[in-house]
Amino acid sequence: MNRTSLLIQPNNISNYEDILKLQKKYQNNLIENSLKKQLIWIGEHNTVYTIGRGGKKKNILKSLDQKEFDVLRIDRGGEVTCHMPGQLVVYLVLDLNHYKKDLNWFLRKIEFLIIKILREVKVEGYTKNGYTGVWCENKKIASIGIGCKRWVTIHGFSINVNCDLDHFNKIIPCGIEGCSMVNIKEFNKRVDILEVKKIVRKLIKQEFQIEFVSK
Repeated sequence: MNRTSLLIQPNNISNYEDILKLQKKYQNNLIENSLKKQLIWIGEHNTVYTIGRGGKKKNILKSLDQKEFDVLRIDRGGEVTCHMPGQLVVYLVLDLNHYKKDLNWFLRKIEFLIIKILREVKVEGYTKNGYTGVWCENKKIASIGIGCKRWVTIHGFSINVNCDLDHFNKIIPCGIEGCSMVNIKEFNKRVDILEVKKIVRKLIKQEFQIEFVSK
C-alpha cells in the first residue's frame, strides 16, 4: 500500500493558479500511475475568490470588484470562498484506493483533523449538522472543498489564522446566509501561522499514516 507523499510548504505567498496546476499534475500522475507519490501542500495565497462547480453567482455580492480580485470557477464541491495571506491553505492530493473509497468518509476525516489541529492551539471547534466545515462559537473558522477523479482527490481545506476577514464581506461564504467568519487569533492571540503549519504537518502525517518523502 502506497502512502508516501511529497510535502511542499513554501514560506512565500503563492499564486493560486500556479498551485492548482501543480495539484492537477500530481492528480493526473497518480491516475495514470506514472508517479506513485501523493502530494500535501501547506501554504498561503494572494487574495483570490474561488467558486465550486455548482456554486451560485448570487453568492458573490456586488461589492466585490472583480477587476481588483480574481474570481475563479474551479473543479471542487462547495460554494464561494476567499483565500488570502494569514489563512493557512492545505491541499491533499491523495489516492483513496489506499485509504477508503468514500468521499463522505474523507470529508468527515478532514473535519476531525481540523478539530484536532484547533485543539492543539487551545481552540474548541465543532461541526454543524448539514454543513461541511468547522465552527467556533457559531462562527466559521475552517472551510473544506474537495474534488475527486478516479478516487484521487484534489483541493482540501483552509483555516483562518490571522487573515483580513473583511474580504469575506464581499461574498456569502460557502453559500450560507448570515455566516460570520473568525480567526484563530480571536481565541489565542499568541499563536502564529508557522506554529499552525507545524501542527498541520504533524497531524496529517498521523491521521493519514503518510510517510513524507523528497522529490
